Amino acid sequence: MDTVLDGTVSARMGRFMVDFARRAGMPPERLGRLPGLGAEILADEFVRVPTSAALVLWEEIIAGSPDPDAGLRAAAMAPLGSFGVWDYLFTSGATLAESLNSVGGYVTVIGDPQAERISVVDDGRLLILSHSTGPAGADVVAAVEQFAAVLFTRRATEALHRPVAPVRVTFRHRAPTGTGTDALTELLGTRNIDFDAPANTITFLADDAHAPLPHTQPGLHEVLRNHAELVIAAARPVLNWHAVFRIALHAAIHNADLSLATVARRMATTPRTLQRRLAEHGTTWRDEVQAVREQLALELLRDGTIPLRAVAARAGFSDPRTLRRAMHRWQGAPPADVRRSLTIPT
Repeated sequence: MDTVLDGTVSARMGRFMVDFARRAGMPPERLGRLPGLGAEILADEFVRVPTSAALVLWEEIIAGSPDPDAGLRAAAMAPLGSFGVWDYLFTSGATLAESLNSVGGYVTVIGDPQAERISVVDDGRLLILSHSTGPAGADVVAAVEQFAAVLFTRRATEALHRPVAPVRVTFRHRAPTGTGTDALTELLGTRNIDFDAPANTITFLADDAHAPLPHTQPGLHEVLRNHAELVIAAARPVLNWHAVFRIALHAAIHNADLSLATVARRMATTPRTLQRRLAEHGTTWRDEVQAVREQLALELLRDGTIPLRAVAARAGFSDPRTLRRAMHRWQGAPPADVRRSLTIPT
């Protein structure tokens, strides 16, 4: 059942991803075109930003990097406290097991409740933490899965104030190429890593899972759990469903992967449901595609330096001639004239 926070992540996660994208070299103008990620929006701790915008950032970072370790680099940029109260739930329980159960129960504080799942199975000998993420491209899924595994392991070490190495880690994605597996081995502290597994899991020994956490303060964990409840209750999406859909549509066009099925997958829904929601908003898939292409083409023409062939390709047209026909239909003038009108100083 849908909730008001489905399809969104916290402002803290939004800030983290924007900072990561900026450090990875994402052009400021591209960042500025993503609705819901402005500095004034992300400054509000109770705002929720579209998951689709965060996925676009992951895609940009991965596409612009020759290294297959975006998730590992992201985890290295996330010291304790980066994610607010959710982070401190890791370190405030009586034991690591209690902390991990709380982290899983309050994943909505930081992540998308529709996409992110954390569960813990504890048989008294081993504790197995499982994590799953929502639909996205294979590269993005792999990066998020690796980010989560390294983050959980790192937080376990920070909670116990000593090195904690899992006895086994499994990933659903394929093994990384090059030195990716070596980097994972170093960061996770174990060589017992399996890929193409049924689930993403981290297995800890009971000696680690049930050891008392040092420096915990009596009652603090309950206070933080109550605060997490208040954060969830006060959270509010910054954009409505239609605006989030537009972000997913922009991303699909930008990545030359435009189809109803692709955009539905980005929004964790089905093509039929997506069409129904569009009809409820008084629009159609075709009208939305045309509107976003027009908006994108006008933005690119306003730049004044991008060749028309590149404008056509980036706006999702097969060639400049198709762009020309569309621009006549939209603006009543050819692209060159539209460009001049947009770039004339006022």
